[in-house]
Amino acid sequence: MAPSNLRFRMDKQANGMYYKSVYFDLPFLIFVKDGFKDKQLEDWAKAYQSGEELPYSRYAPSQSGAGGLTIGGGFPVYLPDKIEQAYVIKVADKFVGIQFLRRIAQNNSANLCGEIEGDRTGRASFSSVRVNFDLRIFDSKYFLNTKYFVNLAIDSVNKFIEHYRIATGKYYIRPVTPAIIQSFTIFNEYNNEQPAFVQHYVTDKAVLEVDESSTTLPPYSYHMDAVMHGMGGAIPDVIDASLRENLDKDIEPPIIETLHLEVKDKLDLREWRLAAIEAAVLFETFLNIKLRDVYRAQGMPDSDIEDKFHKNDRYRSPLSSYAMAKLLIEDATGFDFFSTTEFQEWSDNTKDLRNEVVHGKKYKVTKEEAQLSFKCVEKSIGLISQHL
Repeated sequence: MAPSNLRFRMDKQANGMYYKSVYFDLPFLIFVKDGFKDKQLEDWAKAYQSGEELPYSRYAPSQSGAGGLTIGGGFPVYLPDKIEQAYVIKVADKFVGIQFLRRIAQNNSANLCGEIEGDRTGRASFSSVRVNFDLRIFDSKYFLNTKYFVNLAIDSVNKFIEHYRIATGKYYIRPVTPAIIQSFTIFNEYNNEQPAFVQHYVTDKAVLEVDESSTTLPPYSYHMDAVMHGMGGAIPDVIDASLRENLDKDIEPPIIETLHLEVKDKLDLREWRLAAIEAAVLFETFLNIKLRDVYRAQGMPDSDIEDKFHKNDRYRSPLSSYAMAKLLIEDATGFDFFSTTEFQEWSDNTKDLRNEVVHGKKYKVTKEEAQLSFKCVEKSIGLISQHL
């Protein structure tokens, strides 16, 4: 589509837009009273009760499974009798409304109409959620910015989850990311005769980078912002061979590589506090392992190596990561890491942040702090590795 035609279409679709909802399924159940109904599922239920041909609903059992066993209720789908008011949440200086609808996970050996304690992945039941935005409180330049509203919807649901976990003690309910949800449906409502415009958005991104331009995503009905590998392929043969070789040995995966992935995992899950802690652990573990290897290569006895990593006090206290970085790197390799910019950045952005968190001085860690902490560790490891 030509840029001028695209701009005309976007301007036309933004004109008169006054309300937006972002709808998606959670991978677990939020056990609160229902906030909306599903008209398509209600039509399915009416056809089922009257013995008519069943219309399609993704939340209903297949034709062959429609008469299966349901535990906790005598009906194969769950339909709420009434709906409750939305939860109003303040996020990013905006007020949004959140509504939930409980669902039965379909096509199991038995449908379970209820909550199973500890069900982290919605095997028995799960919730759909609708996050509602009154566009009168938003700048019109964001009206068609799908990433902006998906991010805001995720942030709103995660704020609800943080408080819901504390209120209910359901420790197994965790925050979500766009990549965990993957599929979003966006309903755009108009205050004129124009019909609602429905968009479907699919992503593999844990954190959506939002461009303030309204052209972030063209206003098409379907947009896929994800990398997909076809089932005709698989992991490369060389990786598969290495995997098979390691699996039949009594060895653990390399700890440094494991910790590296742990940091990435926490960043991907938006668990910024844990990411910051894991980044600090990664660097300290790297020093412990690699510097010991250097000393061994020099022929130093293990007892002398252990003395290097402990203070000469009555308790033989282990050296801190700061002391290892300042003293042992130069002692083992001759490289003065202490005088580098990388040392200072690691000390300021990784070590100090970790200490504040683990000693209770700080709990909330921002995305920017966590990402910077990990970046400083990667830079430091890269620099030190050149001298090992």
